[in-house]
Amino acid sequence: MGQVLRKVEEYKDESQIYINAIHGKSKGWITKAEINEGVFKQWHYKLNQLLDIDFTQENIYISLNTFYKTYRRIENLKEINCIHMDLDTYKTKYTKTQILMNLDENYFGKTIPIPNLIIDSGRGLYLIWLIDPVPYMALPLWKAIEEYIYKELKEFGADRMALDPTRVLRVPGSINSKSNTMVKILETNEYVHKLREIQEEYLPEIPKKEKGKATAPKKRGRPKKVVYVFNERSLYLARITDLVKLCELRSYDIEGEREMILFLYRYYLNYFFEDEQKALNDTLELNMMFVKPLPIKEATRATESAEKVYKSKSKDYKYKNETLIELLQITEEEQKHMITIISKDEYKARHRAREKNRYANKLKEEGKMTKQEQLKALREKIKVLREQGLRNQDISELLNIPLKTLKRHITYMKKNGLLA
Repeated sequence: MGQVLRKVEEYKDESQIYINAIHGKSKGWITKAEINEGVFKQWHYKLNQLLDIDFTQENIYISLNTFYKTYRRIENLKEINCIHMDLDTYKTKYTKTQILMNLDENYFGKTIPIPNLIIDSGRGLYLIWLIDPVPYMALPLWKAIEEYIYKELKEFGADRMALDPTRVLRVPGSINSKSNTMVKILETNEYVHKLREIQEEYLPEIPKKEKGKATAPKKRGRPKKVVYVFNERSLYLARITDLVKLCELRSYDIEGEREMILFLYRYYLNYFFEDEQKALNDTLELNMMFVKPLPIKEATRATESAEKVYKSKSKDYKYKNETLIELLQITEEEQKHMITIISKDEYKARHRAREKNRYANKLKEEGKMTKQEQLKALREKIKVLREQGLRNQDISELLNIPLKTLKRHITYMKKNGLLA
């Protein structure tokens, strides 16, 4: 099966083929979940631990992506390993065979990439595209590709509620209790995709990132809606990240801003995921990490307006940075750790730093030194010549600098311990 999907005999069963294909190089935490008598439970493992588990049981799932921490939430994503689509084929007028024949003939390699894994999940199909792992901040592009493939496959039962990077899917070799059948791998393909490669081949309207900024394609007229959605989703992701970072900076002791943080977190999650239940579940999990969490019912009630606003598509809570800084009492020091919730002064400071770095890199490419590097080199020469016993007058002439300038350098060097 090539480099990605190793030979079957190297593994005990299909579950290990599947896990190796998706997580063969994973470093983060992988979620394993079970549903028993309607109760959902989950645990977190590293790859070597996961391979030792027996998956030949009912209703066993694992996450497709990995996490920094043992919390299956969006801001904890470490590696995004694949794109996936869950087809509820039983909800369509087609059989699985008819769908696969249609996809093979009219879709794979034409309107969507050829998947690496096609899995019979029991009552449906999973399509999985392996990608070179990308970091958390690539999520807006990942989400745009998921949305595109969903629209292409909607006719075949694509599940709108399964477009989630923290999603867990059934493991091949396990049993689907609803259909009383084993989950199994139907087809494999060893080619590993690149996220940008998929975007450029199938979604040319999505903006490329240049020098850290997303730029829309240079076309006449108004940009397409998908570009707007992409940029909006990028903002929501950054907002989510900043809220969690604020909690971390305050050691989750945020009683004064607790309700507002939970409200905003649920609000932004709704817009990013477009999945109200997932947004609520993650909000309640974040709440339980607080030093003084709200009771579950109170946390749900305190943030339910976030869902109402999302459903109404109102812009009432699209706060500006200045408003968020005031509402959450974010200090100047805390802003240094934020991505987007920053003041105009912090923005200007970052812009100056970027320009300074850009100038330094340009000089480096040209084989030149910055003023600081020139000063450092000059002072090193002064130090060496003084250690050799040369007089100031001689050093001034050798280095071709005025004697007064040399003396200022010597005074500075002595004051800062650079010269005895």
